[in-house]
Amino acid sequence: MLKEVQIQNLALIEDLSLQFNQGFCALTGETGAGKSILLDGLGLILGQRADTGLVRHGEKRAEVSALFEIHNQPKVIEWLTEQALEDENQCLVRRIVYADGGSKAFINGRPVPASSLKTLGDFLIDIHGQHEHQSLMSSQNQLTLVDAYGQHQSQIEQVKNSFKQWQNLTKKFQSLKNNQAEHQSKRELAEFQLIEFNKVQPQAEEFDSLSAEQQTLAHAQEIKQAGFASYEALDGDQGATHYINEALQQLEKLAAFSPALNNQLNQLNSSLIDLQEVANDIHHYTESVELDPERLEIVERRLNQLYGLAKKYQLHPDELTLKHQQLEDNLNNLMQESYSLDELQLKIDQAWSIYEKHALILRKARIKSAEALCISVTETMQTLGMQKSEFKIELNSLEKPTLTGLDRIDFLVSANPGQPAKLLSKVASGGELSRISLAIQVACGQIAQIPTLIFDEVDVGIGGGVAEIVGQKMRQLGQHCQTLSITHLGQVAAYGNQHLKVIKHTHENKTITEVNELSNSERVEEIARMIGGLEITEQTIKHAEELLMRAQNQI
Repeated sequence: MLKEVQIQNLALIEDLSLQFNQGFCALTGETGAGKSILLDGLGLILGQRADTGLVRHGEKRAEVSALFEIHNQPKVIEWLTEQALEDENQCLVRRIVYADGGSKAFINGRPVPASSLKTLGDFLIDIHGQHEHQSLMSSQNQLTLVDAYGQHQSQIEQVKNSFKQWQNLTKKFQSLKNNQAEHQSKRELAEFQLIEFNKVQPQAEEFDSLSAEQQTLAHAQEIKQAGFASYEALDGDQGATHYINEALQQLEKLAAFSPALNNQLNQLNSSLIDLQEVANDIHHYTESVELDPERLEIVERRLNQLYGLAKKYQLHPDELTLKHQQLEDNLNNLMQESYSLDELQLKIDQAWSIYEKHALILRKARIKSAEALCISVTETMQTLGMQKSEFKIELNSLEKPTLTGLDRIDFLVSANPGQPAKLLSKVASGGELSRISLAIQVACGQIAQIPTLIFDEVDVGIGGGVAEIVGQKMRQLGQHCQTLSITHLGQVAAYGNQHLKVIKHTHENKTITEVNELSNSERVEEIARMIGGLEITEQTIKHAEELLMRAQNQI
């Protein structure tokens, strides 16, 4: 709630400090005393446009600051924390307006844009006046008010959760759908490439094996000729083994006389055996090599297939089998994505059904709550001098789903029987609009979302018993949220828990507006002035005393 306001050099106010209490505070004063300047100051705190004309004549700047108690305002605390502007259990808002143009704004001592003041102000103060009804003119806020009145928190939470689920699935589906052309192109390319690889069917290690076989088949004649020549040189009639055998025979004779040659004899004998094995291997291999032009043609055709495929995809032939597997996997994934799109649509349909179910449950609850709220507000309006008026709530379906359901709420008022109800925003009379706002706030007082309400001349055009009822409603509302009212009626002011008087006077050729908190006796004098006219008699004083006593003892 609003705890304190300080104003320097704003219009007729030179230096002012006000403390506000919980409950209903009445602000009174003669016409032209400067009551509207207080609203101008609060308007600056709420982020309204900074008008340099508000700076007191001769001064360089005007300054307004307001201290709010926020320990029981979780939305305010959450917002301040998100903006890194938090302070323990309080919020200090400050605005400076310069006479030569421009302004500065601060929250808890930190500079912020004026737009931040407006966002914060929407949580802290709601002004209801001849031309200002911050929250009640918004269809969304009207919906919020009906939901708060009907205590629909659990239904709203279900609607929000199901909406987010449906929305997330829809976004995912749309993203996939937007990429459908690209997806189809990728799939067709993968299918074409896989067909090419399937025709060739490259096998692991096939290329190296075929390359070796091709070399053998291509040079079979040379291999046979060289192989047989090598064999003859090693193990033919005049080959190496023939001469080694002769050498062995001679060494065996010598070894009989010279045992020292036994070692050489053994080495030579071992070499002969190795040489004969090598010769036999060469002979067998050479025999196995065939002159097979048909097989050579088959091998070379297969190698050309592998070479051609590898060249097209800029691969080494050894990498073909890996690429083949990658193509198969890629196509499988693309096929799976196609299935996912169909499955996703089913999930979207299911999510929508759940959302629609919760939204319709919420709609039924809203209809019920709206009916009860209409009755309550209408009754209060009729006690506030609008005897033949009727308050209505119109619920219409939205074309698109939202986080808060499928409904749009509009507040309407019928001023006289038989006349069509008009949107609350179209009500012509500022005084009537203020009283309608008061009636709505009284009906919803116990679930008030905003801690401080300000009513500017809500009592315009009324008097007598109706004025007392307005005062009663103000005090009743003050039990649930801080309520400030600028009033010209003593019957209303008498019900204030706190009474501030705005006074304008001239001192040393300077006009100054001051605001004083009135004592009980001062309240009697002020109420007597308000109800007595030009001449305040003893009877008027007694009437004021009686009015104040009755008002203070009534609730």
